[in-house]
Amino acid sequence: MARKQQNIPVDTLIKVGRQGARYEQKTIPKRQIASGYTQEYQEEGYEVVIDKSAAEILNEINKRVKSPYYSVFFGLLTLLFFLLGIVTPIFIIFFLLGIVLTYLVYKRDIIRKTTPLKYEFTDEDSREQFSRVSDSLRSLSSTKSIWRLKSQIATDDWKRNAGSQSLVVRQLSKVGQMIPNLLKTNVEVWGIDSGNIKLYLLPDLIFVFQNGVYSTIPYDVLKIAFEDFEYVEHETLPQDATVIGQTWKFVRRDGGADRRFNNNRQVPIVRYGMVNLATQSFVVYLIVSNLKVALSFSTSFSRLLKSPDSDISLVNNPLVQSNAPQPHIENSFTNHLATLEEAAAVQKQLTTSHLAQLLGIS
Repeated sequence: MARKQQNIPVDTLIKVGRQGARYEQKTIPKRQIASGYTQEYQEEGYEVVIDKSAAEILNEINKRVKSPYYSVFFGLLTLLFFLLGIVTPIFIIFFLLGIVLTYLVYKRDIIRKTTPLKYEFTDEDSREQFSRVSDSLRSLSSTKSIWRLKSQIATDDWKRNAGSQSLVVRQLSKVGQMIPNLLKTNVEVWGIDSGNIKLYLLPDLIFVFQNGVYSTIPYDVLKIAFEDFEYVEHETLPQDATVIGQTWKFVRRDGGADRRFNNNRQVPIVRYGMVNLATQSFVVYLIVSNLKVALSFSTSFSRLLKSPDSDISLVNNPLVQSNAPQPHIENSFTNHLATLEEAAAVQKQLTTSHLAQLLGIS
């Protein structure tokens, strides 16, 4: 019985335009037995173009990402050989060969695990849109310091925490031009590196690399919120931070220094910008040292997303957003105008009493 024919992926092409993104994958049919000839002139290659979905492309990317590094086994064997061996000229030769072989296999691992994504813009508006997305992150990268807020918990020990009522765990992050993990693209990629969470802004989707796999976020579901964030800075003060006051590391109830502590010192109270990037299943809080840069990024990026639910207002609590419904305001002028138009259609002249009756005025 003949085996089922398989296809070998050659290239993934993503066409980005006004109507969204279209995913195409060029493949070469794979057979068990093959024969051919030497080509002496140029002709169109034998390849098949298959339409793919974003989910199928993401699944293929993660299969490659999760495939093993064979170089690890060669490296362990080389290390074991080093620990058990005796230092002789032959041993040194084999040990060096093991290092070279491990390196060569590692290079092959990277090629095998990396997915090439080729982007093509079908109209100039889509190209400009992606350029503006990159420019917004470029402006955010101008700030001196950026952290990701990992957690914030309340504390009753305000005396030993400079009067703070909550403790924050934050992680230093980086915004800039980046090479996505195990992805190769033909466009300039800007992203946010927060350690175990990395965001790469590509023309079609936002790629999120976390826990060793990729997930994606469509731009149209991402919500942006900006909030001011008052923080007692115990570490190095960024040059672009907005200082709003001073306090003591160990403070009394009246705000003065607690003299029971010899190493007590003054620390600045600053106002940072908090940028919230969120979907229904994903959220990242970025603490930005430059308040104006954070607000400018939030405003410009929100406009690019065209998100009506984005919140760019200043609030006091960075972790609580108001979900109160907007009050419904009845447009009485429009209702009265419709009443007058209806009356004008049935009679040419309206007396004062008619107007009062139609408008409900006594």
